[in-house]
Amino acid sequence: MNLIILFSGQGLQSQAHVDEILSKMSSDEQSLLASVVPELFADPVDDNQLLESRLFDNQVAQPFIYTLQYYRWHRLQQMIGMPMAFSGYSLGEVSAFCCSSQLSYAAGLDMVNKRANLMQDVVTESSGLLSIKGVPDSKLAYLLVESQTHLSIKINRDQFIIAGNSENLEQATQIAQTLGAQNIQRLKVSVPSHTVMMQAAADAFGSYTQSLTLSPMQIPIISATEGTRYSDTEQGLRILSQQVDHPLDWYLCLETLEEYQPNMVIEIGPGSALSKMVNNVMPHIPCRSWDDFRNIDGLQAWIDRNR
Repeated sequence: MNLIILFSGQGLQSQAHVDEILSKMSSDEQSLLASVVPELFADPVDDNQLLESRLFDNQVAQPFIYTLQYYRWHRLQQMIGMPMAFSGYSLGEVSAFCCSSQLSYAAGLDMVNKRANLMQDVVTESSGLLSIKGVPDSKLAYLLVESQTHLSIKINRDQFIIAGNSENLEQATQIAQTLGAQNIQRLKVSVPSHTVMMQAAADAFGSYTQSLTLSPMQIPIISATEGTRYSDTEQGLRILSQQVDHPLDWYLCLETLEEYQPNMVIEIGPGSALSKMVNNVMPHIPCRSWDDFRNIDGLQAWIDRNR
């Protein structure tokens, strides 16, 4: 089957995803997760406190989303066998690498938790990410220089995610409006990912990955770094380290994905942002997100119809 699996990044996780993973995990695995993100297991004052104060905190979000994707992949694998390739958006590429390398849940959790903590440790002031749509790429450099912000992810020729401290992101919002931006949105991510502001974290994560001895990758990954396709473990670890402080080009990644002519694409979640991007760019390729379906039977039926 010419199938590609997409692993999402942060931003669309919810309490329903927490409930899903806790219902699938063994007590030992729950203990592992609780040792890393005890916040998920504390009794919240109300649902809003859980969603805003915990699920979107970087050090909670990364291990939690990896856990969701790990269990979804292993369940999906029983349904579809071996896909042609993985691809991952931001944190999603780390999860994709862990699944391709067949890391145990504990080993993957350790890698993701290390990444999350190293990234959080270098954040010294309020910062994050800003999504901008409607500003052409020819004006991007001006926007970044004037607001003292940094490109984090290129999504399309007129759609970008930029990063910086909160004050500079507010300035970028004003400048983007004067440049004709159609939509500007502050994302629920608390670190300026994929920028030079993360250089210390990238160096530390690189040193950490150099000490790892991993099994060969089983499934190639189409990387969000310039659309690179790789299946070598050492190359993958270098790419994951580089991504911490270098911008991603998701637009180019989708172009590479299209070149492989899949007959089906499935987004593993959380959310359905990536599948919507694929549907916009490649409407001829059947693409759905796990979260589009009320249950696994609906996803299975859709897969069977498109085999």
